[in-house]
Amino acid sequence: MSKNKQAGNNESQSRMVSIDFWDTLVDAAVGGNERRKVRFDALREIASEYITEMPTAQIEAAAKEASEEFNRVWFNQQRTPKTEELVKTILNTLGIPATQKELDYLVEVFEESLFEGQPAILDGAGKAINALSGNYQLTLISDTMYSPGRVIRNFLKNHELFDYFDSFLFSDEAGYSKPNPNAFRKMLADTGCEAEGSYHIGDRLNTDISGAKKVGMKAILFTGVSMKSNGSDPSANAEPDHECQSWQEVQELLL
Repeated sequence: MSKNKQAGNNESQSRMVSIDFWDTLVDAAVGGNERRKVRFDALREIASEYITEMPTAQIEAAAKEASEEFNRVWFNQQRTPKTEELVKTILNTLGIPATQKELDYLVEVFEESLFEGQPAILDGAGKAINALSGNYQLTLISDTMYSPGRVIRNFLKNHELFDYFDSFLFSDEAGYSKPNPNAFRKMLADTGCEAEGSYHIGDRLNTDISGAKKVGMKAILFTGVSMKSNGSDPSANAEPDHECQSWQEVQELLL
């Protein structure tokens, strides 16, 4: 696949569609067990240098603590902790005094685990992105956890989707995450587009929909995998302009 912009279409060049990655472009649940196993096996490998046995339940509890810390920072500070921060939380919870070399090893395993358990690109997404790229500037905005921007870029390249996008924003690189308006303003600035006539597609009310609406973009809630929200956040009540259950519906709406 390759990008096929419509030459000379000034209207299309002034409009942007930004797209969320997890549970919008890909199904995060697919490959999740494989990614988890790779990470847990690496933790056991390092733990064996310090502890005789490391039960799965203990690792699960430590991973849950890291996930809860991630959400606390994500929702309250509008940034996402990097992989190293999360791995340190897991190690501290497990009481493992890993060396810097061991920490670096775990960070690499956690980040690269995406390729051991790859998420599934949703049906019709590739076809829709191909069609949309001829009518809009396309960008991708992703709040990252264990899979940083570097890894997601490689995933998109491997699946021949990378070249359709005009710009990318990953929270681990930007230092802020959705719904921070700067995430959306940065993509509009990168593409030279105006908020009016531009859209964001995502599955979370409190990050995707809220953030897009704050800058005057239209917001499409994607419910093909799941609709997510943080009920304690007032911005979770943000109203999308449209709801789509499939990429075919997205394509029909925007073209």
